[in-house]
Amino acid sequence: MRELSAEAELDDRSLWLGWQRLLARLGPTDGRDGSADDFLDALADVVGADRAMLLVTWPDGTSVPINGRAAGRALSAREREQLTRTLVREAEQTGRCVSFSALDALSSTQSAQAFGILAAFAAPLEARALQAGGDDAISRGVLYVDFRERTHLASPRLAEFVSAAAALLSALLGQGQRLQKAREELRVERVRSVGASRAVPLEQLLRGPSLETLRRDVRACLRSDQPVLITGESGTGKTELARALAEASGRLPVVRATLGGSDDLNTISSELFGHEKGAFSGALGKRVGLVEFAHRGTLIFDEILNLPRHAQQLLLDFTQFGTYRPLGWERPEPKESRVRLVCATNGDLDAAVADGRLRADLYYRIAGFRLHLPPLRERRAELPALALDFLSRIEPGRRWAIDDSLRALLTADTWTWPGNFRQLEVVLRRARDRALEADPEADCLGAAHVDAVDLGGRASPPVAPAPPAPSTEGAPAWADLQRRREELELLEQDTIRAALERNGGVVSRAARELGLPRTSLLSRMASFGLDKTSA
Repeated sequence: MRELSAEAELDDRSLWLGWQRLLARLGPTDGRDGSADDFLDALADVVGADRAMLLVTWPDGTSVPINGRAAGRALSAREREQLTRTLVREAEQTGRCVSFSALDALSSTQSAQAFGILAAFAAPLEARALQAGGDDAISRGVLYVDFRERTHLASPRLAEFVSAAAALLSALLGQGQRLQKAREELRVERVRSVGASRAVPLEQLLRGPSLETLRRDVRACLRSDQPVLITGESGTGKTELARALAEASGRLPVVRATLGGSDDLNTISSELFGHEKGAFSGALGKRVGLVEFAHRGTLIFDEILNLPRHAQQLLLDFTQFGTYRPLGWERPEPKESRVRLVCATNGDLDAAVADGRLRADLYYRIAGFRLHLPPLRERRAELPALALDFLSRIEPGRRWAIDDSLRALLTADTWTWPGNFRQLEVVLRRARDRALEADPEADCLGAAHVDAVDLGGRASPPVAPAPPAPSTEGAPAWADLQRRREELELLEQDTIRAALERNGGVVSRAARELGLPRTSLLSRMASFGLDKTSA
């Protein structure tokens, strides 16, 4: 494409190729909020501009530049203010594309001289397209581009191109508003649905002689406002205990936070504390943070070890002062939220503090009470009673019983219950379905309704079947279980090594490829004695 200058114009071919590039930015957004940035990058490249910005005005009259790009990067908040506001106001007032050129001494402005702007265009966005965002939609907006390294002609042809680009951007922005609004409505509904669902009563969760110490600690916990830290293997019922604590203590609503999917500080801060409109590139609407939803109630923080260390300061400050600032919050006083924080993890907290994955000061702030839920393999004698509790919850209209054969199978030492309650629930649901398939009036489950696969076993290979093991019906021999466990661990190590090799030893990239939180991958690497150099 021919470079623009005081002696050059966009020719027809350049215009057509540039138009194709802009149209390509109007395809599906794939759920990304960066499509407006992509569009501005393409526009600046097509016309040879040094900077491209999107400025919007909200219904309350607040006007801010929400997207700003230069050479493929985002402009800082300070850089976004370095433009000629006079030109922007004129575009808003006249409803047409306006321009400025340093070649015309009469059109020079103080801001243009101060920022070294040699030429600029400002085109209004189409209001009707912007209103697609609903009541909180942008009321008006302006597409702005300027040139600082070379003088460009403020030509009618270039003005027409920028005006057409503004029309395209209006449609893109309206689409983005609808998408963000739908996402936020879905998020709010999810948050409220967690608070609306009823928890299993504490007395039912804590039934059984193995939990006597835990019951004592929970009674003390109910009398206190201190934060709670719940530990235990995956599937032991940590979240259920947290919800039951909240209900029993009357600390409602209950809000659940799961923040293991991102390392980005802005994303984490926005989810926890919210953001104002225009707080960052692509922030087309306001977001309410989880701590505000949980005001006067309980905030359950799942898998606290998944919170990146660089984001742990955010949570530490909130636990110390009970105050926070949403992104883009410009008032001098912060917002307040009084919540009881209940954190949970299936990881090794002591090891995490020792190796620096969890800040020691944050640990002491969240561990006002430390409650531990034992795994099911340590509660074997209670499994029949736990099974009956679960059956009564999923089908309260039928009085289920379990016979002696199933009691013996559930309590056998053969099964390690690695999935804990999740695994028990799968076993019971499948057994119930098999019983009802054989007899729609069934009300008793036996060992015949349970497959060894559900408990962790598997069928023998089709050739040379091994003789039956002298153990509970369907249970594989202990040596066979050990062999399979070793095979799985070797396969897991090889998989981790291969992912690290493909990603140059970068753990965060390997974790994304494997679909794991970074902290979980680090934990598995440590258990296998692997490090980045092992790849």
